[in-house]
Amino acid sequence: MDRHNVSIQQQVNHWLELERQGLSKTQQQALNRWLGENRAHQTAYQESKQIERLLSQFSDQDIAQLENPLTHSKLKSKTTQRYFAIAACFALFALSFFGYRTWFFQVNKDTFHASYQSARGELRNISLPDQSRLTLDAKTSLAIDFDGNRRSNKLLSGRVLFDVASDKSRPFVISAGSTKITVLGTRFSVDKKPNSVRIVVDHGRVNVQSQNQQITLTKGQMAVVDSDGIVKAEFDPNLNLVDAFKQGRLVFDNTPLNEALEEFKRHHAISYTLSAQSTEQLVISGTFVASELESFLNLLPHVLPVEVKEYNNHIVIVNSR
Repeated sequence: MDRHNVSIQQQVNHWLELERQGLSKTQQQALNRWLGENRAHQTAYQESKQIERLLSQFSDQDIAQLENPLTHSKLKSKTTQRYFAIAACFALFALSFFGYRTWFFQVNKDTFHASYQSARGELRNISLPDQSRLTLDAKTSLAIDFDGNRRSNKLLSGRVLFDVASDKSRPFVISAGSTKITVLGTRFSVDKKPNSVRIVVDHGRVNVQSQNQQITLTKGQMAVVDSDGIVKAEFDPNLNLVDAFKQGRLVFDNTPLNEALEEFKRHHAISYTLSAQSTEQLVISGTFVASELESFLNLLPHVLPVEVKEYNNHIVIVNSR
């Protein structure tokens, strides 16, 4: 491991220790910023969390035996020996083949730990042991931690369509930054952006909780959570806002131009500059094909007072008047 990776791992260890002690609001915000700075930070953090979850299945005595090769032969339970061997082999397989883009570990029908990531331009369909189904939009990172009492999910970045199987004894909970979404069984999407979280409900009931507010969403309702609180609104069901991304469509409804460009960045290796503050205040509406960035850029000067220039995958948008 080179010095850079050692430094990252040391930072991860620091954050994990603070988490065990209980993060303050300021510390959680600092951790979120650190995770958002670099994909390598997210990867190292997720890998370490996954190792912690794996080790949590074993007692301190079991771990000590694993760490000391001389004691392996003294393990009394053949079942335990087989369990350790399977866990170790699968961990090695996950590291070599998946590179932690996909990682899961299941002890029984209720306990399930997993981590999923999608690449730029990639959609991923996932079936969970509880019969829930997920669709990850491009550039999404999700960690899952199920036990007998709760089905916990942590959305680190990106957007997920959740089709949740009902289980009244185990609520399905999604954490997206400081936002918590709780359901029993429903279909909805959660989109975690750098400074906000958007929840859109197709059917069922969804409880949304921020640091200071709590609301309930039902079919045809959506909410945006940011530093100012929760804004609740109705949406036109014909827009298919919940799962439009599954068909490769981006639906904008008075969406700030910079947010629209961020949506395209999930599918294209681009960067952009809005050259004046006034361009940041421009909004756009319409439905666009995620793969057709050029068509979107060609349309912009016809619907907004801007000019678009491109320099080696860097887009510059300036006022035209």
